[in-house]
Amino acid sequence: MGSTSVIEYVDNQWRGETIKPTHDPWYRFGRVLQTLESITKIPQSSTWLDLGCNQGQLLELLSRRNKVIPTGMDDWDPQLNRGSFRYFQRDLGKGFALDEQFDFISALEVLEHIIDTDKFLDECHKHLKPTGYLILTTPNINSLRNRLQVPLGKYPAGLEYRNEIHHVRLYNNPALKSHLSEHGFKVICSRGVSFLPVSVLTNAVADRISTILASAFPQLCNNLIVIAQKNIA
Repeated sequence: MGSTSVIEYVDNQWRGETIKPTHDPWYRFGRVLQTLESITKIPQSSTWLDLGCNQGQLLELLSRRNKVIPTGMDDWDPQLNRGSFRYFQRDLGKGFALDEQFDFISALEVLEHIIDTDKFLDECHKHLKPTGYLILTTPNINSLRNRLQVPLGKYPAGLEYRNEIHHVRLYNNPALKSHLSEHGFKVICSRGVSFLPVSVLTNAVADRISTILASAFPQLCNNLIVIAQKNIA
């Protein structure tokens, strides 16, 4: 992506829209796509399955920008789907119930909600084409914030002792890489979403500094990005 900041990156894709690229999930989308495109191109007409797609915001961005063939999956009532993409209502923890494979599968801020993560990763592997890519983001239990908070007796961020945001699993960088490897994936790269709080990244210089540090020190970031490829060896 050269010297293009994440702010500029998302702005360029949604020029004329009333979207604030420094607000989640737009900053995360830009950061994820920057990371993926540093590894591989996203060809037109490639098939993309977004797990936990919500209302299809990422798929709409990819459809406009890369002309992918978009499919979304979530537990929303299909009548609430406002996007121009194929949608399947599924409980992701129980399987995908599809008889097809995709070039790309994304699951952004999903893995921490899944009880049976082994089954989930097996489903991702099954539904990826040979050498297809899996794109994950998930909170990092070993973030710099938690490394400072926990020794002071504070409760770790991202973890919960009652079901409010339904985080039932938390990873750190080594555990996530190891778990993916166990399920037939080759981890291509691991980066942080942001090193500095997203709220301060309206400044392009701060954004670039955050991006550099998040790439160099993902193990200290609040949220991890991992790009993995289906290993057919």
